[in-house]
Amino acid sequence: MKKLITQNSLSALVVDMLKVLLTYPQWLAAAIISTIVVSALEPSLAWMGKKVVDDLKKGNIDLNSSLTNYIVVFGGLLIGLGLIKFGDKLIDKIYETKLIICLQRTYLQRRETERDAEDISHILYHCNRAKPGLDIIHKDGWKIVSQTISVIVWQLTLAPAWLPALLIAVLPPILIGFIFGQFIQKSSLKMLTAQENIAASTPEAKKLELIAHQESFFHHSIRLEIVKSGTEILMDLLTWFGLLVIVILASVFHLKIVPQDIQAGDLVLFWANLNLLSKPLGDIVKVYNKARESYPALMRILRPQLS
Repeated sequence: MKKLITQNSLSALVVDMLKVLLTYPQWLAAAIISTIVVSALEPSLAWMGKKVVDDLKKGNIDLNSSLTNYIVVFGGLLIGLGLIKFGDKLIDKIYETKLIICLQRTYLQRRETERDAEDISHILYHCNRAKPGLDIIHKDGWKIVSQTISVIVWQLTLAPAWLPALLIAVLPPILIGFIFGQFIQKSSLKMLTAQENIAASTPEAKKLELIAHQESFFHHSIRLEIVKSGTEILMDLLTWFGLLVIVILASVFHLKIVPQDIQAGDLVLFWANLNLLSKPLGDIVKVYNKARESYPALMRILRPQLS
């Protein structure tokens, strides 16, 4: 029965999150479209790098005469991507600010009673902690899907023989990274509680309580950052551990994971796409941990009667 209630509460919370996101449908659409466009175009630099290396190896170009053309093309790609990324960040900032305002208004509408200090804490702190949970729906999820599809499509188009190695290299971080979510959620909840206690301890008569709650907030903040940063560093290390697994499988067990005839351009493409693909797949774990971190704040803002 308890599990059923939890699932229903989570479903209701997701519905409430969607309602907040759809308060500004035009900005929601703009944020999703800009995220997909940026993610889809990022692998173009890897394609350009492969083309240059392949042309140099085949001797099809005179480097001195073609250097200017390559600089212009690379420069054009960088400028184009830069402008698109700038627009994406600006759209996200506008939309995210509007979401925080909407969260503040939603909490004030749904609170059962006025609770001065606690209300201030919810408006100024909890809403900012809850907002990343909304990012998962309108940005992170779309970014992960579009980046992953884009990189795989580019890899299949330009060097399909390297795709198995590419996928093997990025799997270990995903399998390990989900372990830390429960610790992140607990630390996040304790931080919110400490922040509420701080807001309620501002009178001079509660100075000692204020100091104690500030110390508690400090310790839980540091603990949360240690777990989050440690998870990200571990995932980066495990990505390169995946490369070691590829080398062992190919050399010791003679599995045909990598092509027998290795082209320099293919290596450049593989290296670039490894970095591109490891990021969105690694972001799956980061998004999961972000959801665990923002869940307590989302419950207190969108479902104050249950928190």
